[in-house]
Amino acid sequence: KDQMDKEWDEFQKAMRQVNTISEAIVAEEDEEGRLDRQIGEIDEQIECYRRVEKLRNRQDEIKNKLKEILTIKELQKKEEENADSDDEGELQDLLSQDWRVKGALL
Repeated sequence: KDQMDKEWDEFQKAMRQVNTISEAIVAEEDEEGRLDRQIGEIDEQIECYRRVEKLRNRQDEIKNKLKEILTIKELQKKEEENADSDDEGELQDLLSQDWRVKGALL
């Protein structure tokens, strides 16, 4: 009976050692998997930041173009207003003259 107890204790000891080694291997594989997953997530975040930066640059370009267009339109509007005011001044001069006098001058 002592022999069987001794063998049983040795068997349990061997099983604990095998389980400990197995758990260490599983833990190492889990750690590697977790690290790979984190690296993948970090790469994905970097790519997203690059896309955001490209979109911000594009937004800035569009804003600058829009400002240029609005500035050009404002200048054109001012030029038209100046031209219109000149035309209005000429029209006002014509209307302020006596139409009967105008015919006499010809």
